[in-house]
Amino acid sequence: MNARWSIGAALIVATLGGSIGIAPVSAHHSFGLYDMGKTVEIDGTVAQMEWSNPHCWLFVQVGTAPGAETSYGFEMTSVGEMTRRGWKKTAVKPGDKVKVRYHPLRDGRTGGLMMAVITADGRAIGRIPGAPNPQDVAPPP
Repeated sequence: MNARWSIGAALIVATLGGSIGIAPVSAHHSFGLYDMGKTVEIDGTVAQMEWSNPHCWLFVQVGTAPGAETSYGFEMTSVGEMTRRGWKKTAVKPGDKVKVRYHPLRDGRTGGLMMAVITADGRAIGRIPGAPNPQDVAPPP
């Protein structure tokens, strides 16, 4: 009976240990969809902002020809990370004119991974990914 309990306990520990390692792997996201070596910029009008997890999205209409518009979708990070970068749910609203800097989709579709959003008055919204948080930067002497 003792041997049986040992084998059962070992199987339970192995199963739990294996399942703990699976969660982080399945939660990992690849940037393979995006051309990370290329940065593009477009001017357009905000159509919609989705403030949701696991990723926020920004949709922008761009005038490509008189009377014609093309819709662009930009993937962003989670609500928590966007908040840490200085964004708010109300940072942009439909009708706002913006400039979006992004890594384009590799397959040529319109959209990509958002890097920066600049308002019509030239103000950048939030912190650019990879830039230090303002509270982490020492003031000049």
